[in-house]
Amino acid sequence: MNICFLGGGNMAGAMISGLLNKDHNPALIRVIESNSEKRLALENKFNVSTEAEFKKINSNEIIVLAVKPQQAESVLKSISSEISNQLILSIAAGIQIDSIEKWVGGHKNIVRSMPNMCAQIQLGVTALFTQEALDAKNKVAVEEIAGAIGEFIWLEDESKMDAVTAISGSGPAYIFYFLNAFIESAIELGLSRKEAEKLCGKTLLGASHLASDHLNDLQNLIASVASKGGTTEEGLKQLESNKLNETLLKATRAACEKSKKLGSEFN
Repeated sequence: MNICFLGGGNMAGAMISGLLNKDHNPALIRVIESNSEKRLALENKFNVSTEAEFKKINSNEIIVLAVKPQQAESVLKSISSEISNQLILSIAAGIQIDSIEKWVGGHKNIVRSMPNMCAQIQLGVTALFTQEALDAKNKVAVEEIAGAIGEFIWLEDESKMDAVTAISGSGPAYIFYFLNAFIESAIELGLSRKEAEKLCGKTLLGASHLASDHLNDLQNLIASVASKGGTTEEGLKQLESNKLNETLLKATRAACEKSKKLGSEFN
């Protein structure tokens, strides 16, 4: 599987790392990236070939669009004459398939994706969408690339990408925000920072592992910790009275609406 990355930023690097960890041959990967420091870093870290500017797209290459959204149109128009039957996998946030199709002269073989930050450690989750049915070879290729950085799901409706952006795209930051507040509260209660970081970090890690096997039964998990009249119940009352659920809904709605707005600017 020959892959050409258009853009060599953090997510491209995470995808290359994941592919190499799955024993993909680095000689089959190349990156087109204008920034010389990024090119050198990619070459040194992954032993892949890099180029400063587009010259040619080979007919057997999978094209991964990994540039910033505001660069997508100009980059795709610059390679449109080279597009024939190649698969285009876009990770450019907010760029709709119709826009990509238009910028490459009506090409249909396109998959839009939204990975997240956890791809850096191959524990990400990626949403995938295509308007046209993929042949078996291309579907396997897309799932191999997405699977190299974690789990993936296929969406039946492209409009859900804004919700995906708000949930799994922005989600790691919400978790980091909560963990930071958790650590600060532990320090306020008299623990040292070292003690707070250890206790809070490992609690979040362990709880996430437990939850992953009981995602359809989280209320029972909560109840198993919150005994009647106990300390956990008292703490949960504060979270409920301060409307944590409502606050989280407001945050995700705001992120979703921002995703729609940004998307409208690029399409």
